Amino acid sequence: MSWEMPGVRGKPYIVDCHAHISPPRWAQAHAATRQTDLDTVFRNQDAAGVDLTVFGQPWWSSLPPDRTPIDAIRELDDFAAELTARHADRLLMLASSNPFAGDPFLQELERAVRQLGLRGVMVGSSIDGEYLDSPRAEPFWELVTRLDIPVFIHPPRSTIGDERMEFYRLPEMVGRPVDTTLSLTRLILTGVLERHPTLKLVCAHLGGMIALLPGRLNFGYELQHDESFGPWEPDVLSKPPSEYIAQLYLDTMCLHPPAIMLLVGTVGIEQIVFGTDNPPVPIPITRHTAVINELPLAAADKEKIFGLNVARLLKLR
Repeated sequence: MSWEMPGVRGKPYIVDCHAHISPPRWAQAHAATRQTDLDTVFRNQDAAGVDLTVFGQPWWSSLPPDRTPIDAIRELDDFAAELTARHADRLLMLASSNPFAGDPFLQELERAVRQLGLRGVMVGSSIDGEYLDSPRAEPFWELVTRLDIPVFIHPPRSTIGDERMEFYRLPEMVGRPVDTTLSLTRLILTGVLERHPTLKLVCAHLGGMIALLPGRLNFGYELQHDESFGPWEPDVLSKPPSEYIAQLYLDTMCLHPPAIMLLVGTVGIEQIVFGTDNPPVPIPITRHTAVINELPLAAADKEKIFGLNVARLLKLR
């Protein structure tokens, strides 16, 4: 499969790199019929001028009752390949995986990329309290490095601190960004990015609060031998934590222009990608494009955010 970037004069090439879709028969298990309504997806694309939407599915644990986890992953990957082939001018779906589950899942991911042609994989920032720095995930990181595909990191439904966030949808509003932040920080400090310097991690919802932390993590690193601040061990890094943060790709799903400008100052224009979380989040895509258009940036920089950066990551042409 191959994609051609359309050359519409006067219009940026727009790739929405953050959305979710499921096989229609999964709608009841996910309680999210918006994730199966392609007609609405296409109308929303047209209204906002989106050329391509990248879909992934991190909710692999919310399974129909007749599927084991590995069978569900295979079904999702087959669905992703079929839908991408059927709507190659509109949709690009990613593989799904559980980084902790061993050889069957690794073999399925390799099949999804090498045989089905999927161009990336979406995983949860944690699964049942296990984070992506777990030793059980090391073979996953070795595989995605060898396959040279981007890994889209998205927080799970159940996150750290859920027991204190029982109202106002706080698990979604607060818990998920915190879970992503914790997972990324652990990946950095435990040396996963040090061991795999070519990893391409695309992080949902600004990467949580990771763009707020370069200075704070750096002073912890600088004071690692000061025991009054608690332990900092083992030291497995060859450079300050901020330099690993600068390697991350962060999406723009926030509807808050100052937050996106913080990303610009922290990781740089080349590392920022446009994302809306629609579907399932029913905020009009036009509101997300308006946020980017209103940023105090040059038109060329906005074009990078809108689509050119993620097109490079996904090797579109």
